[in-house]
Amino acid sequence: MAESQTKESKNKQINSVAIMGGTFDPIHNGHLRIAVDIVDRFHFTELRLVPCFIPVHKSHPSISAKQRLDMVTLAVEQHPSLLVDDREIKRTGASYTIDTLIELRDELGPEVPITMVVGMDSFLSLPLWYQWQRILNYAHILVVSRPGWHPEFDIELQELVENSRAQSAAELQSAPAGKIHMETLTELRISSSMIRLLCEQNKSIAYLLPESVHAYIDQHTLYQ
Repeated sequence: MAESQTKESKNKQINSVAIMGGTFDPIHNGHLRIAVDIVDRFHFTELRLVPCFIPVHKSHPSISAKQRLDMVTLAVEQHPSLLVDDREIKRTGASYTIDTLIELRDELGPEVPITMVVGMDSFLSLPLWYQWQRILNYAHILVVSRPGWHPEFDIELQELVENSRAQSAAELQSAPAGKIHMETLTELRISSSMIRLLCEQNKSIAYLLPESVHAYIDQHTLYQ
């Protein structure tokens, strides 16, 4: 199913693409709310959810990559603007963002705007990422944070933001890459770790994730 969705995107006119990577262990309504909100606000042609195979800066997932991919595929079925991109699962090995962006740029060509969506906590760790200085050569960075959170950047990040900050959100659509935009979103207070803990404790996870994902977790007795 993930493959067919990717093929669908190749058959339509793509004006701009956003990508949102993650472990998605499991995907939940907090992820989906952010994704839908971003598409509505920034008018991306599509937003691709990219499950990683092996996260570099997090502990290894407790379930298989296929199971996580299956759940993401189920989660986006009712959202036409959200697609699954399974390239990191297929690539296997450690999942490096720069590799994904290089592949995506090669596929979409030099002119299509690509925007990588990250939370503020991930953005603060950007200098630890593999070849992080190259990311803006291939994409914009859209940093989402909760209201009232104004963290201090270290020297490297502060310099990057000062040199690359977009004057307006419209710049994410007018150039293919190279800008950083900060956006405040009211996030749902849901986390994958919370859902895993509730499952371990045999407590309800209803309304925290799509019903189809809930059913998949029950069917395969995940996180027990």
